[in-house]
Amino acid sequence: MDGIDPQYLPWQTPLLQRALQLNSEQHLPHAVMIDSTSDQDLSAFIWHLSMLLLCDQARELDPCGACEACRMMLAGTYSDFSLVTLEPDEKSKKLSKNIKIEQIRNLIHEVSLTHQYDRLKIAVIYPAEAMNKASANALLKTLEEPAAGILILLLTHNRGRIPITLRSRCQSWSINPPTAQQSIAWLSEQGMSQQDSERYLEYANGDPVLALKLQQHDYASLVEQFKARFSQFLRGDLGVSNFCGELLASELPVVRRLVNLTLTAYCYQSSGVDAAGNPATGADRARAQLLLDLRQRAQKQMQIEENNLDFQLQLEDVLISLKQILTRRYI
Repeated sequence: MDGIDPQYLPWQTPLLQRALQLNSEQHLPHAVMIDSTSDQDLSAFIWHLSMLLLCDQARELDPCGACEACRMMLAGTYSDFSLVTLEPDEKSKKLSKNIKIEQIRNLIHEVSLTHQYDRLKIAVIYPAEAMNKASANALLKTLEEPAAGILILLLTHNRGRIPITLRSRCQSWSINPPTAQQSIAWLSEQGMSQQDSERYLEYANGDPVLALKLQQHDYASLVEQFKARFSQFLRGDLGVSNFCGELLASELPVVRRLVNLTLTAYCYQSSGVDAAGNPATGADRARAQLLLDLRQRAQKQMQIEENNLDFQLQLEDVLISLKQILTRRYI
């Protein structure tokens, strides 16, 4: 559990303030579900929140880093803190896609043990939506019969995937997305210009952390290169295998984003609206429906990560289907 640098982002401040106030008033609930619409990793935020609640000498929203609890949390040795997350599979060595029932049972056992310190005992499950049905059911009794001095935190990027039986037993908090002004201000602090901030925030659907990562990968240049090569592909001047081989020189998440960006743009175009929802020319209902179906299929197909060959086959299938839709006439 060591190696995590505790930190938080400006738009996460309200949630930290809420937790700190409830803790000082001794009104913290026994279980809290925290949801975030962003896909960005919340590990550093979890660590910061937990340290803040355990710290003996917190300064406003920052743990002191020097007290007993802080030192052990930073070292990953604080015995009254437990984190359940995705772990590597013993056979494949790849990160598991599910939090298994054995992990939840071990967490329940840890929660049931006597406190080692005269502070909160904190148990974290992240990402909570990765619990399978058996794991969620195993946790239910612990949420129904909470012990004193225990805080169970369930953090999720998709609360809809968590059974209502669990959600109803937790207080619900949300990390609200930043405003455009907050995003641009934060990106400016990271050294990004106003022009780049606005362009990359559009690429990132308003997520400033993702916008920064995309800028660091020069995503704008990748988009222009993709558009040029995709036009060649549509004209028949570039084969699908060569096109996909070139794309796979980039990281898979970048490839997924480029393809999804293209599919989304054509969906808007064929639906007769622009990205802002304003009426535009070129509406074609039959083509729009095929594009929407392909976009949904592509999102499922391109999640495969077994190896580059499997991914390339799925990518080729999506691009061939897209070309067929775009070059076919619909009446």
